[in-house]
Amino acid sequence: MRERRTWLAATVMLGAALAPLCAGAQSMQVRWNAAEMGAKGDGTTDNTAAIQKALDAARVAGGGIVELPAGRFRVNGALSIPGGVTLQGTFRVPPTATNKTVKPDGTFLLAYGGRGSRDGAPFIRLAGNNAAIAGLVVDYPDWKQTDVPPVPYPPCVLSEGTDNVGVLDCCFLNAYEAIKFVRAARHLVRNVTGYPSKRGIYVDECYDIGHIENVHFWPFGVSYQQDDPYCLWVNTEGVAFELARTDWHYVSNTFCFGYGVGYKFSQSKAGSTNGNFLGLGADSCRRAVLVEQAQAPGLLITNGEFVGRWGSVDSVCVEIGAKAEGKVSLVNCSFWGPIDRCVWMRSPAGQFTASACHFVDWDNHAKGSPAIQLDAGKAIVQGCTFVRDKTHVAAGDKVRSAILTSNQALGGFRTENHAGERVQQLANEQAPPKATPAP
Repeated sequence: MRERRTWLAATVMLGAALAPLCAGAQSMQVRWNAAEMGAKGDGTTDNTAAIQKALDAARVAGGGIVELPAGRFRVNGALSIPGGVTLQGTFRVPPTATNKTVKPDGTFLLAYGGRGSRDGAPFIRLAGNNAAIAGLVVDYPDWKQTDVPPVPYPPCVLSEGTDNVGVLDCCFLNAYEAIKFVRAARHLVRNVTGYPSKRGIYVDECYDIGHIENVHFWPFGVSYQQDDPYCLWVNTEGVAFELARTDWHYVSNTFCFGYGVGYKFSQSKAGSTNGNFLGLGADSCRRAVLVEQAQAPGLLITNGEFVGRWGSVDSVCVEIGAKAEGKVSLVNCSFWGPIDRCVWMRSPAGQFTASACHFVDWDNHAKGSPAIQLDAGKAIVQGCTFVRDKTHVAAGDKVRSAILTSNQALGGFRTENHAGERVQQLANEQAPPKATPAP
């Protein structure tokens, strides 16, 4: 009994000693409401200072979440998201366009700064590791569809020299350039919508596996007409996704509509791309995929759906440029719509493979264009299906090696071979036998 009283006394004393520490832990703030710190979602008040004050308070505390309620928050300047801090709006799924004449159904940031300068300060800078924005619509109220070419702005979201930054559940209405990441390792872009005019996403010098998932760039917030000057400009000059130097990049379940180039693989001073690309969609694009350069491990593209620019006669769904060196591999991709050539392989040093792909439409101007045009380099086309009785593969005299096997085609698999024995063909569907006249 005496031992029990001693144990109880020790427990009470320990509890008394820990109580202040527990109380302090419970009082540590992890969320800030920017509206409580002066931000007003009335569409007219400049909230630059109030929102930044809340972001800085979270930084001083060691990180946290700065919340913005539903409303239209005007921002005349620029915002900097510190490391470990998230600017969080109300949306939990990626929003699209919303009627501006009614009460907002979520958190809108109205971007007024930077008009006329592509090289100015970004609207939002993810300034430190683990900085993020989530659940927001960013709108540019000064944007006009009658401005052609569009008035340039700095990137809406920029991050440089960071790790683990994120853009989640956001919509970028009418941004000139939505997201630009340079040396931003392991970034995450997920559940993003909008219709950026010049460029949607640009990534360079990502040396440690970035992720871009469930992004949908479509004419949200635009009165779309095929021949409208603004829509025509985006459909010939705009780029939805551009990757320069990236190592092991993962892009999945993404879609774009009405761009000059849907997916552009370019080369910066730091180099080019290799990566895994699953579930890509590009509708009404003059070039659905443009490969200017690729690393030796290549571009692995699976389950792609590609459509040429509406009303065009010169659309090519996959163009591999003359300087490309890495391999471009297509698996289970489909091509249809207003297409001149589905694939144009131009690189003497590169290699192209198409496996289990489906070619529905091409030669939409009826001038004899093939579904796959091989000007140079090496190529394998195997197990593919073609549903037009036209030329399926054309091999130029600079092709080093082309292996065409096990393909099925309406009317029999047809090739134009200017490379002689460097083209090998085996087990392709033959033309149906001609009927024998009755005796």
